[in-house]
Amino acid sequence: METTFKKLAIQFTSFVLLLVAATLLLEYLVPALKVTIHWPVILLVMYLLTLGILYLLVSSLKARMVKFVNTYLLVSFSKMMLYAVLLFVYAWLNPDDAVSFILTFLVYYLALLIYEVAVLVRLKEPEK
Repeated sequence: METTFKKLAIQFTSFVLLLVAATLLLEYLVPALKVTIHWPVILLVMYLLTLGILYLLVSSLKARMVKFVNTYLLVSFSKMMLYAVLLFVYAWLNPDDAVSFILTFLVYYLALLIYEVAVLVRLKEPEK
């Protein structure tokens, strides 16, 4: 499990670095696009949280499927609640940057969610 997680962590870090490069490129090529100035913090928080979640999910994949499903549902719900609170608090404290922050957050959230699901599907596929 450790080698699997280490490999996943390296691949995930590469994916996040690709997101960083894409964000910088978009900011340079499309200056009218309003990306919040806090995008590095958003990405760092999401990176650390998703890395921890991947560790939990990879370790629960080794157990029974029921344990994995329960863990996945609990982690997904908790993550969504945490993100909703974070977005609400930021929007309340910084109403001028709220729309930009929420849209940037949403794009990163969707990218990381798609990556997380793709990794889990690939890990759970039966060996041929």
